[in-house]
Amino acid sequence: MKVVVAEYSGVCFGVRRALDLLEESVEKSTENGAKVVMLGPLIHNPRVVEGYSRKGVDVTDIENVPSIGVVVVRSHGVTQQVEDALYKNKDLKVVDTTCPYVKRIHQLVEKKSSQGVAIVVMGDESHSEVEGITSRIKGPYLVISPDLTHECVNRLKTFLKNHERIFVVAQTTSRPASYDKLIAKIKKIVPDRKKVDVSQTICTATLKRQDSARELSSRVDAMIVVGGKNSSNTSKLYQVVSSSNKKSFWVEKIEDFSHEDIAKLKNLSIVGITAGASTPDDQILEMKTFLESLS
Repeated sequence: MKVVVAEYSGVCFGVRRALDLLEESVEKSTENGAKVVMLGPLIHNPRVVEGYSRKGVDVTDIENVPSIGVVVVRSHGVTQQVEDALYKNKDLKVVDTTCPYVKRIHQLVEKKSSQGVAIVVMGDESHSEVEGITSRIKGPYLVISPDLTHECVNRLKTFLKNHERIFVVAQTTSRPASYDKLIAKIKKIVPDRKKVDVSQTICTATLKRQDSARELSSRVDAMIVVGGKNSSNTSKLYQVVSSSNKKSFWVEKIEDFSHEDIAKLKNLSIVGITAGASTPDDQILEMKTFLESLS
């Protein structure tokens, strides 16, 4: 079996930066004895989070953050209210690993909404990144699901007709095709383009990973997507590859394969691997080595 890893896959700049900052905090804690905690899982990769748990780094929520020590804010960001609460405690060191791409959206929506512009956010309303974005909006806003159901479109029409100026952003891990579809729908409802301002907020790493995975999936017998089942960007990757290759698998670890899955894989000539932005290189290599051992 030949195993090919997508050209763009695995840990992105934002996640690598977050992991580096966390590791630096853990190293310093061994010297000064300060307790380090993560405010929510640093990244959506259970194996990475469990690894740091074994090092004594607990995952906590805002109600249980220690009064003294180090709190690491996750790469998806937090709400404005949570951020304000953290910085009120002068005895607590805050290490903010929020991805710069997410920070940019925070700044954009805060500025635009302060100018009286209504905001449309495409994304998962319950996702921590979207919660952080909407908490910084100073006026009316609407969160729209990427699937654009009939109910969503009706809500969108009502919202757009009730506001003179609109600013549109997307969750960083969104699929470009879904964002394009939303923008086209908005421009159809509001023909006057002067009233609608659209910002390209999908992460460039996300775009490269999806394009690379799509290309690879079209020329292999099967695709393996490696990443946390709670990871938004990994979910989007799986949607991309499974739409063009019916033999697609989404796993966090080797043990997730069933005996039937392995039997199917053994009979294939070429298998592709892609991985979410929260999947470290060692987990990709582990998967590649395992697949090669099947031949």
